[in-house]
Amino acid sequence: MLIVDDHPIVLEGTKNLFQEIDDMVVETESDATCVLQRVKKNPFDIYLIDINMPLQNGIVLARNIKVLQSNAAIILYTGDDIADYYSLILERKIEGILAKTASKEQIIRTIRAIIHGEIVLPSNFLDFLDSKFNSQESQKKLKLNAKEKQILNLIADGDTNNTIAAKLNVTQRTVERYLTQLFTLLNVDSRTEAVKLAKAKHLL
Repeated sequence: MLIVDDHPIVLEGTKNLFQEIDDMVVETESDATCVLQRVKKNPFDIYLIDINMPLQNGIVLARNIKVLQSNAAIILYTGDDIADYYSLILERKIEGILAKTASKEQIIRTIRAIIHGEIVLPSNFLDFLDSKFNSQESQKKLKLNAKEKQILNLIADGDTNNTIAAKLNVTQRTVERYLTQLFTLLNVDSRTEAVKLAKAKHLL
């Protein structure tokens, strides 16, 4: 394993966590710009990389390592909120994320799991997935077609169902069906709410 961190004290402290772990060989690197040359000469099984480094961002470094070594297992670790980087796991750009406040047991457990092709994630990762899923569903629902946008504009102008039917050359019952579908799509109960939401979402 290669640990990459530009802070010598943090680097040494992290390495010391593995002193009594006989089946892990750990090396360190404080200069992120030197990592790729080391990878070319001697690839590592796993990389523990600080995110915030002045010479090269850890996320960029992780991407470059993957280019040279597609099977590299990469764990980012940071003093920031790790939830900010969950999307990198979903996008398969990294294999794991650790907080610098994580315990020795958490760090070792995560590394061992990733080495064996498994993954260890905090419980709030499920909240992240739920939020992302709901956001995507919401965005999907709000993709209106031309007819729906036309009707929204007409009700924004104050047109009645009868007037809308005449302008669209359809029956009033058809307009009512369009409105029902539109209200369901926008998750609203009235014309006023529909127009308000449409304006807020820049659908008009």
